[in-house]
Amino acid sequence: MYLHELVATEGLGLRFALRPGRPVPVSWVHSTDMADPSAYLGGGELILTIGLWRQAEGDAERFVEALHRAGAAALGYGVEAPGADVPADVLDACRSIGLPLVRVPHEVPFIEVARAFHAAANAERHDLRRLVRQHEALAAAVASGGMPELVRVLAAQLAGDVWVVDGPEVVWASPAAPPGAAAATWRRGHQAAAFPVQAALADSTAVTVMRVDMPVDEVTPARCFLGYARPVAAMTAAERRVLDNALPHLRGELVRLRERRGHAASRRRERLALAESGRPAGPPLAGPAPAVLVFAYPAVPGPVADSLLDAVPPAARDGGAAEVAVIPDVRESVVILRPGAAVGDQTVACLLRRVEDQLDREVHAGWTLARDGESDLPRAVTAARHAARLAATGAGRERVARYERLGTHEVLLALDEEIVGGFQDLVLGPLVEYDSRHGSQLVETLMEFLDRNCAYQASAEALGIHVNTLRYRLLTIEQVTGRDLRRMADKVDFYLALRSRRAPEDPAGG
Repeated sequence: MYLHELVATEGLGLRFALRPGRPVPVSWVHSTDMADPSAYLGGGELILTIGLWRQAEGDAERFVEALHRAGAAALGYGVEAPGADVPADVLDACRSIGLPLVRVPHEVPFIEVARAFHAAANAERHDLRRLVRQHEALAAAVASGGMPELVRVLAAQLAGDVWVVDGPEVVWASPAAPPGAAAATWRRGHQAAAFPVQAALADSTAVTVMRVDMPVDEVTPARCFLGYARPVAAMTAAERRVLDNALPHLRGELVRLRERRGHAASRRRERLALAESGRPAGPPLAGPAPAVLVFAYPAVPGPVADSLLDAVPPAARDGGAAEVAVIPDVRESVVILRPGAAVGDQTVACLLRRVEDQLDREVHAGWTLARDGESDLPRAVTAARHAARLAATGAGRERVARYERLGTHEVLLALDEEIVGGFQDLVLGPLVEYDSRHGSQLVETLMEFLDRNCAYQASAEALGIHVNTLRYRLLTIEQVTGRDLRRMADKVDFYLALRSRRAPEDPAGG
């Protein structure tokens, strides 16, 4: 045990006369009044003495030097009377050589100090043996049953309920885990900066939350947490040792699970690439008329995206899917499902909420039906991607877009941003520059005119100008751009350019 632990033992009344600057381990407690006991010491001992060797000047320096040379951990000096201090020459000798010094009260027999040390050392050895047995049981649990068996064995060791949450959807729990514990653990763990931390359940029950996954970098968020049905303050030292002992096993199993998810995701990405290319991809990914969904989100770490493999299939089955394939990636996830019932906006919206919970960020979705089965997958995936991209621009009113409901102009606006931006500059650039130089409102006038189906009177009223002023502005637009507002092709170009220009700024426009 450590010297400071022995000094702090209740009932002994020990105190430091010279406190060490760091923890000092003690291997044994031995009492002696020999002038030089170094031949009988093995190192690490706390030497107890009443100073019978102090017969002449310099004896204290010689005695302390002998202890230091033999590697003693510290000196315990039994004072000769109640309230007395350690002799000054002994104190000075210990201070000079850097040997910790402990004052032992006159009324405390040395044998009581030795008994306290041996009792603590025996308890420590017992705890160590128990910790080894627990470690072996956890290792066997990993080998035989993975995470579920690991959680069961840990709950048995603690004689209390535990649960492991890997994101909001993936949970392993002991049978009597409190209702709502997994969700509360996920929320609290995701907010916490240091662990262990306490979470409150709906009935105000306090539980402990510890982090399982370790930070890889500053970008990857914590996603896996261990919950224990005890408040942090009520945990005993033994319970904390059990939990600390289990964390490496939990982390190792979590790494293996995530690696398997990653391998599964890679295989599915390969199958999707084959299907998109029109080449055979093995057994069909889905049955007749599968639904194809694309979830578009800001870039996330690969392991986080791969966790959708666990979260989406249960949610899709809740929505009536009979078979689900999830192909996650760092910027989008493709979900192909064969519905057991009709797939609609409500099913997709439910999946969208699950994905957002799992990734903890805003997500946009596009979807369509592959009406000719797997042979239609290349077109369906492309169409769903366009719809998701359009939803992400904010051009529509919802964060979920179905491809079949998009207008032609919306499909075009879902094209590559660079292409759309170049088209916009080509058509509207001269008007924007003219407005900037002259302080005019030609772009606004054109937008209002086209939105009101080229009705002169209604457009003039909306702009608050005379109809003749409107005609003059429209003539100026034609002169500046070289286009003719009587030609349908030019009207379409103007309309598409205006829609692409205001989509990011006006999500409600349409």
